[in-house]
Amino acid sequence: MKLPLIIRSHYYKGLLVLMRRDRSIDTRERDLMLQIGEVLDFDRRFCEAAIDDLLSNANITRDPVIFCDENIKECFFRDALRLALVDGNLHKMELRWLRKVAYSNGRTDQWLDSLIQEFQGKKNAQDGKVPFEIQRHLESAVSYQSQPTEGFRSYV
Repeated sequence: MKLPLIIRSHYYKGLLVLMRRDRSIDTRERDLMLQIGEVLDFDRRFCEAAIDDLLSNANITRDPVIFCDENIKECFFRDALRLALVDGNLHKMELRWLRKVAYSNGRTDQWLDSLIQEFQGKKNAQDGKVPFEIQRHLESAVSYQSQPTEGFRSYV
């Protein structure tokens, strides 16, 4: 399945914003972002440029990304935590931004705290061989394009 470009773009942008929050780009974060860019069907050169310019790019705002689709929301938070914790530390600025995104997506601090606890308990979650949540979703879901347009709603 392939998500519409707008959803893929918001997803990737949200992860970029998160990665920038601690003002450093760890090589493991970079590797994960290149992998997820491939999953989202973005050109590797585009992803490399976005990461390389991340700390100086004023066009990438801190505004929270908002998703209407509950499955995409869940995938985003799980992938975001995987990215944030790849360096072994959930930076306070990363956590602050994740709380803002959670609130904007109708999630509570308690929900996010529970997800963080669950994720921190997974030892192999940082392994690059473990599929991303969005990857699992894409592999198991029916294409949005094949859905009837009646009752269509935005998935961003």
